[in-house]
Amino acid sequence: MSFGTMRALVAGAAMGASVVLTVSPAMAMGSLSGGDETDNCTNEDGAFNEAAFVIATAPKPGERVESGFDVTGCSRSFESNVQWKLIARDGSILASGNTSGGGVDGPGPFSFTIPYNVTVQQIGHLEVFDEDASDGEGFPPGRTVVPLVLKP
Repeated sequence: MSFGTMRALVAGAAMGASVVLTVSPAMAMGSLSGGDETDNCTNEDGAFNEAAFVIATAPKPGERVESGFDVTGCSRSFESNVQWKLIARDGSILASGNTSGGGVDGPGPFSFTIPYNVTVQQIGHLEVFDEDASDGEGFPPGRTVVPLVLKP
């Protein structure tokens, strides 16, 4: 699978407007462990064989973010589609969209940028997930929920 330019649809809740952003996939989607970068999409141990999942690796829970923050992760999802939404403290959706990740051929990295608008600092939640294409049959779809501090 080629990871060329990806498109993410971002809906602005404040004005009801939508914008199409062009984003590039993460080349090295990992984290530092003991000074060495680890690739969270590697499948040398076979853990991701025949598994559907969506794992957001950045930002980390509790991280303070500002509008335009980057999200990275690894997935293997139905038709390589990864859904996402940023939810405010009051439950309203500040932004949402989708991007591409790994699919039937195996796990693959994803990345996207989230612009949003809040007037006060608050706890919010980033949800990155796979839609349930089976209507409840089999395992539940992959989902990562990350609590974040949203800065104005």
